[in-house]
Parts: sequence; C-alpha cells; structure tokens
Amino acid sequence: MASILPPSVDQRLRTGITEFARSMKGYLTNEAVMVGVESRTSSPIRIPRDRSTFQHTTVRGLYPCGEGAGYAGGIVSAALDGQNVARAIAVTYAGS
Repeated sequence: MASILPPSVDQRLRTGITEFARSMKGYLTNEAVMVGVESRTSSPIRIPRDRSTFQHTTVRGLYPCGEGAGYAGGIVSAALDGQNVARAIAVTYAGS
C-alpha cells in the first residue's frame, strides 16, 4: 500500500495494524495480505426506487439497495437498508 498511499497514511495503517495484532494473536502473520483500503465516500448517484415497494421506478424486480445505489452512507446504514429491501421483497413474493 506504500506505493499508492501518502506516507502519513501508510505509517498510520502500519502502526494501527501492529497495535491491533498485539491484542488479536494471529491477525498479523507473514502470510497476511492487505488488498485495499475502504474510503469514506458515498455513491455520487442515486438509482430511483419506489418508496413503498423499494423496487426501481421503471424496472420491475430490481431493488436498488445500499451504498452503491445511493441509499446508505456506511456499513450500518447499508445493512439497515438491506433489511428494509429484504422485507419489501418478502412482502412482494409472499403470495407466490
């Protein structure tokens, strides 16, 4: 990650991972691989959906959900949005 992150961020990540590994044995090993970092940004778009059915406004059966669809701003709100969409799907297909 040092080749793509600013030195201050790289150093903080290294320090944080090392500190965390002290309390969680086996977390940091010679086989450990960091594949990326998560940014704190939300989707710049919002896929339209009906407020009551949670389905796309024109594409039946499509349920835009979570951060990528523009309905959440983090892991918790994305999980809650997913629960709401799952309930809406269950209601839609309960009689099928």
